[in-house]
Amino acid sequence: MGRNKLSINVSESILTIGCSYKSPQGGVAQVIYNYQQYVFPVFKCVVNSKNTNKIANVLLAIYAIIKTLFILLIDGRIKILHIHTASYNSFWRSSWFLSIGKIFHKKVILHIHGGGFKEFYYSKPERISKILNRSDCIITLSESWQKFFSKISSCKDIEIVNNIVPEPMQMNIAKDQKLHLLFLGTITKAKGIFDLIQIFIQNREQYQDRVVLHIGGNGEVDKLKSLIKENGLESLVIYEGWISGDQKIELLNLSDVFILPSYTEGLPVSILEAMTYKLPILSTPVGGIPEVVQDKENGILFNPGDMASIVAAVNYLLDNKYIARTMGENSYKRIYPYLPDNVVHRLHNLYTNLLNN
Repeated sequence: MGRNKLSINVSESILTIGCSYKSPQGGVAQVIYNYQQYVFPVFKCVVNSKNTNKIANVLLAIYAIIKTLFILLIDGRIKILHIHTASYNSFWRSSWFLSIGKIFHKKVILHIHGGGFKEFYYSKPERISKILNRSDCIITLSESWQKFFSKISSCKDIEIVNNIVPEPMQMNIAKDQKLHLLFLGTITKAKGIFDLIQIFIQNREQYQDRVVLHIGGNGEVDKLKSLIKENGLESLVIYEGWISGDQKIELLNLSDVFILPSYTEGLPVSILEAMTYKLPILSTPVGGIPEVVQDKENGILFNPGDMASIVAAVNYLLDNKYIARTMGENSYKRIYPYLPDNVVHRLHNLYTNLLNN
């Protein structure tokens, strides 16, 4: 693995700034964790937020600012600040670190994650564009996001860098005859999880002993558990808690289909991970998803909130499991650009261009 990472010289030139990543909870944290694992032989990182309360996050952000100032004062090797950010508080917080980078005459990359950036942008377009314009490079996750940022920013270097997805770890798991669906994501309306619960309520008798939905994630967990219990879905819908490590690997090996009926997205790492495990994808054509999920090739796409189409998609794969397997094989074929070596090569070129210009 080590021989495919960045060179030491390039790695020591980069200071990464972003959320807590060592026990990743969320897509951005997973991306940073994968960078630490697969990209950087020397990983210089300042954590500026955690999944905690507002006061603790403010204190952590202040500490991160002080730490960043100190590092830039003493470490002359750092030439680039690579800032991982999203919308709202994350973006405003990141703007402080962009300003610090500019004070120290460093190149600054804004690596923008998350699917809610359009709505966020239209809330304060002039202020947000002004911040974007100060960056030396904007990294996006797909062609659609690249086009969007090209319209709202005068930054001349807007790049697509795929999220890293590790190679799958296969496990021998005894399977039953049921269709196992897997949802990994924040337990919130925007991810479409409560639409799925309504579908299982409405189709409980049809799905009994035929379909199981496994749910992993944090968020509105109490609401989810109440809906499962109140509607007698315990044998059909299983809340697995926050999923990581061996438990995630086991569920990905167990599952037959990945489902994410989101209303808004960037490009979910969870979908990419599922594709490495040869799973067909049932999802919505939002954000960068249509760039990795081709309808009827490696999955089925439906509009957000279109519960009739979701039911039709689930029933189609339930009745045609051989087609689900073919779609899964196609998922794996499409994931090649997201494997570590390819992303490292892309980042090497991006960093080298910034260092030389």
